[in-house]
Amino acid sequence: MKKLFVVAGCCAGALWASAAAAEVEIYGQAHIAISHIDNGDDYSAVNVSSNASRIGFRAAREVGDGLRALVQIEGQVNFDNEANERFTSRDSFAGLEGHWGLLRVGRFDTPNKALRARTDFFGNQIGDSRNIVRGNYVKDQQGFDERLNNGIAYRTPSLNGFFGEVHYSPESGATGNAADGNDNDTISVALSYLAGPLYAAVAHERWNAVESEAERSVTRVAAYYDIGGLRLAALAQQASDPDDVSFGVGARYRLSDKLFLKGQYYQLSADDSDYDAALLALGVNYVYGPGLTFYLNYAQIDNDDAQNREPWVTASTLGGTDAVGETARGVAVGMIYNF
Repeated sequence: MKKLFVVAGCCAGALWASAAAAEVEIYGQAHIAISHIDNGDDYSAVNVSSNASRIGFRAAREVGDGLRALVQIEGQVNFDNEANERFTSRDSFAGLEGHWGLLRVGRFDTPNKALRARTDFFGNQIGDSRNIVRGNYVKDQQGFDERLNNGIAYRTPSLNGFFGEVHYSPESGATGNAADGNDNDTISVALSYLAGPLYAAVAHERWNAVESEAERSVTRVAAYYDIGGLRLAALAQQASDPDDVSFGVGARYRLSDKLFLKGQYYQLSADDSDYDAALLALGVNYVYGPGLTFYLNYAQIDNDDAQNREPWVTASTLGGTDAVGETARGVAVGMIYNF
């Protein structure tokens, strides 16, 4: 028995030494909202939702000659229901980093998606801009704010504030072998500038979804600028198949170290004008303490005759109601705790 305790102690010591040598982090976010939503037609109710809540693990280690090995495993957590989520349903990858840049392989956000996230004041909340710009408003259509399966990505080092990113998937849809000739591949590239108060970027993404006979692409331009306690942001995009144009502007103002006002407006000008839509979102954030924020948001989407966008669908466990040609609106009280 003593030998067993000695062996167990040695194993525990080895694991502790290994963990101490590597930088290991457990992190996550709990994001819960209580919302009253109304589709403008035949639905009006109070709901509870879990909005992109997640838990993750990161580890990194210097392996010599300026080379750093890293891994991240992140999964979504639904606090409000029993739906199962894969442990790697969110950004999960292994990679290498050095003076030459960052190389990652796995499943994670594209540069095109990251550009939108940096300029959205209502990300993962009611009023999220993806309810307009994601581009998947035709049923079963590929959207533009996605994670690529089988992704290979490289990001350059920053040079005077400029950095570039390229993200390629030889098979973005399947979990098995790639299609013959890599017919279902996807590429997303971006060039960004981030220095001082200014962020500006342009991204292009192309999906070759042969199985659905859709070869879609999108080009985005986005920026924000800080003036004291005020941040101004804007985004514009041109999509193909169908040929749609979306644009939006937003602002966030710091009233104090704890209180922030925010608002944004986004417009979809669809190839078929019957699918036009406009989003308006207004809100207030209260930073209670380290990692803990409360918010109160109001958002609405005004839909044209054939459109059915709703401001609560994206990044929420709430579903759409498919009301067409209506003004869908909602009010939400939310809590975000980062750890």
